[in-house]
Amino acid sequence: MPKLDTGAEKMSGHAQRNLDGSLRKIRSDTKIGTLEKRYDVEFPDVRKDMEWGTFKEKFGVSSVKKAVEKFAE
Repeated sequence: MPKLDTGAEKMSGHAQRNLDGSLRKIRSDTKIGTLEKRYDVEFPDVRKDMEWGTFKEKFGVSSVKKAVEKFAE
C-alpha cells in the first residue's frame, strides 16, 4: 500500500512528485469532472467535460488550489 503524503491535502495515496520533490502540475487536458471528484469540490456552471487548460484561461486561475479557493467564497 502506498504511503500517504501528508504534505498534499485532499490527495489520496502518494502524491506524484517531480525529481526535485515538488508536486506535479495538472495536465491541461484533464477534465474538470475528474478534478471535482479528486478534490471533492463542485465548480458551479462549469461543464464536466471542460479541460483544465480552458478552465484556467476562462477563470484566470493558475492552480487547482486557487480555483477551489475562488469557488469556495
